Amino acid sequence: MKKLLILQVILTALIVLPGYGHCDPLEDLMEQFGKEYDAEKPPSAYSSINSDYRLSQTALSSLYTTKTLGLLYRQNQQLLDKYNEMSQKYDRLIEQNNRIIELLSVIAREKEKEKADAK
Repeated sequence: MKKLLILQVILTALIVLPGYGHCDPLEDLMEQFGKEYDAEKPPSAYSSINSDYRLSQTALSSLYTTKTLGLLYRQNQQLLDKYNEMSQKYDRLIEQNNRIIELLSVIAREKEKEKADAK
């Protein structure tokens, strides 16, 4: 019994844990931006490049804003594709349910006919 429980726990862990290993690409992008943004700062407040780093940080911010918007667009497209796929499955399910209702109605009518003929 214990071996079966341990086996179930291990199998569950193998199924669940890989999902946690996959990082969010947006989070990775923001982390990378933070590192590069901080790297653009001058070493001290009295540096001779004190005015240049702001322009560099602004350009970097624009670049990462564009990357982020592109990533969000791709994720949105994937979500729309999944939504359309789900919508088609629901349409098929509704169609199947309508067919089942029709068949059950025919069966019910036949049963009523049989009861009426038996009387």
